[in-house]
Amino acid sequence: MGGARGLVLCMLGLCALTGRAQVEENQLEREYRIGRTTWHSAVVPGWGQLDNKKWWKVPLVYGGLGAAGYFIQTEGGLYRGYRDGYLALTDDDPTTLYATEFDTQTVRDLRDFHRSNFEQSILMFVLIWGAQVVDAHVDAHLLGFDVSEDLGWVPGAGPTVGLKLSHTIVPRRTSSVR
Repeated sequence: MGGARGLVLCMLGLCALTGRAQVEENQLEREYRIGRTTWHSAVVPGWGQLDNKKWWKVPLVYGGLGAAGYFIQTEGGLYRGYRDGYLALTDDDPTTLYATEFDTQTVRDLRDFHRSNFEQSILMFVLIWGAQVVDAHVDAHLLGFDVSEDLGWVPGAGPTVGLKLSHTIVPRRTSSVR
């Protein structure tokens, strides 16, 4: 527990030091800008990145969402086909026809495989959408930081009191016997 407190105090100290390097901005305006950017990105993918002037990220967002959408469409169609086929093979109705080269167990395995891929594709779509919202939100927070060359910090002014210990290591001389 003591280590956690020390870590928290260290992080608070670093935050206090870096807080001075930020460009002055009205706190209300900053919160509004961050909230607006996050909302824009949540409603339309890539809009938050455009708000943050990170236009180069928009093709990455739409590429990821497009790929996930493609796999949702493809795997969803395959899943529905094998699902209907499995139902047709197991419904004990001789008038139901399903032309396939696979047996019932293989059709069930294919149905389960494509259902898993379909669900993973949906999950990837949601995760990519969420990641671009988080990216826009974090970029909006970091927009106000000063990244100029004069970010140096000189610790304390005045005399420094301390204690210095030093030890010089001298190699031992070996006596040679003749």
